[in-house]
Amino acid sequence: MLPQPRKNAPDPPPVGALAGFVVAVLSELRRHPMAATFTADGARVVSGQPVRTIAQPVEQTLHEATMTCLTRPIGHLVVTASVEFNYWMAVVRSWRLDVPLLARFAHARLLASNPRCADALRSLGFTDISSAVDNTTEGLVMHLRHRLPPGQTIALQLKTPAMHDLAHSLREAGHEVVAVPTFQVLPSNSPDLMRRLVGQVVRRQVDAIALTSAEVARSLLWYARTGDQFDELCQALATGVTAVCLGPLTAAPLRELDIPVRVADAPYTDQLAQAVRAVLRERVHRIETGPHTIEIRGEAVLLDGRLIALQQGPLALLRLLADHPDRVLSPADVRRKLPFWAGADDHAIEMAVSRLRRSLPGVDLVQTVMKRGYRLAEHRRLPVADDPVAAEPDRR
Repeated sequence: MLPQPRKNAPDPPPVGALAGFVVAVLSELRRHPMAATFTADGARVVSGQPVRTIAQPVEQTLHEATMTCLTRPIGHLVVTASVEFNYWMAVVRSWRLDVPLLARFAHARLLASNPRCADALRSLGFTDISSAVDNTTEGLVMHLRHRLPPGQTIALQLKTPAMHDLAHSLREAGHEVVAVPTFQVLPSNSPDLMRRLVGQVVRRQVDAIALTSAEVARSLLWYARTGDQFDELCQALATGVTAVCLGPLTAAPLRELDIPVRVADAPYTDQLAQAVRAVLRERVHRIETGPHTIEIRGEAVLLDGRLIALQQGPLALLRLLADHPDRVLSPADVRRKLPFWAGADDHAIEMAVSRLRRSLPGVDLVQTVMKRGYRLAEHRRLPVADDPVAAEPDRR
């Protein structure tokens, strides 16, 4: 029998642009599309629902918004959720305000986020209804922001707390917005999950945290307070974990505590996802030493295109050395700059360096300077490529 030709080993699968990072997604919704997006990019995602909403608005708040609609010349009505809108109309009928309110809406441009919202308007006798091309509220708000001249009066039904930032963006564009909240915020059904997530942030086991509303941000702080981790959470968000917010209203509870945040360019989920990606790519250290190209990421190192997971201690030490490439860092420097190493002795730090070297075989990346400490070997900083696997440094 003739020998069979040897098959070449298959190429390793490509490493995602966010592989080696951990992203926390906190939203009012249980399954946020952002989580799937980050997972597709290779990130590890932890998610939580700090608050939940129900389609039963606070009656006093709804009444105040309704009276505002009756005293303003409404030019545009945006309906975002059919169930909540029908509840609003039912309550208005019980207040005997349905006739004057519908008369106001008869002179407005009616916009429906999706076909169900359009059907809810048709059930009231309206026929001239516009819809978003993509069947989303974000699409409608984007249209109103960029296509309408300033000075319009817009009644915007809010179905989630995140929509407060959408209303704010319309106000920034020069419009008067009557926000009509048709929801009620309740505590999370999973408090233990939220407390575990706070612990992950405190231990710097998360690289970035995406927040979708001010209620979500306040809830995160509340869980930290009840778990006696408030100061530790604030320190983590200020020094190691980046909070990325949907808009300025979402960011406000953290900014009041002088916690630095990153805000999406616009209050849309795809813009929030882009802001998270930008934050994570900024955290990458990409260096070349000898024949090797190395990327230092959140919980892993990309060595010549191969992703190697590292323990938190050795990886934090490597990142610290990369943050100070021209310095020799003593064990005392490490203890001072890395909070979770504060109680470690010199031997523990030496063992972390040893584990780091074993994890990166064949690469002389961390050098020991006798009686002084540690530093990175001679290397060259490289720009972070958009595609970290396909892009190669220019060696000319």
